[in-house]
Amino acid sequence: MYELIFYHSRNGISEIEAHLDELAKEVQTNKTSRINREKILAYMKALSLYGTRLGMPFVKHIGGDLWELRPLSNRIFFFYWKDNQFVLLHHFIKKSQKTPTKELQQAKLKLKDFLERSGNS
Repeated sequence: MYELIFYHSRNGISEIEAHLDELAKEVQTNKTSRINREKILAYMKALSLYGTRLGMPFVKHIGGDLWELRPLSNRIFFFYWKDNQFVLLHHFIKKSQKTPTKELQQAKLKLKDFLERSGNS
């Protein structure tokens, strides 16, 4: 079993938690939000149970330490930390076949920031 950790910026904000909270607010009135939230949570649960052994279509290795969780059109970049922990770094909605460079760069910056602040740069 793996533990999932949300990346928090230097000001204490987790964009992934914020996105899930926003979807939770819309669950009663928006079917798409409900489906997205349920799917994200189900994929997160599967990741916590099986790790990256889930394989496609659930997870995909992006390169280096980065992986992506792939619920519907949502993408959540993450990496394996230590002691059976995955750190969920960055969320975006994929709108094209190719992963946007900007999104990949944001994930890499968050990974670097996390490692620096945890003393493992």
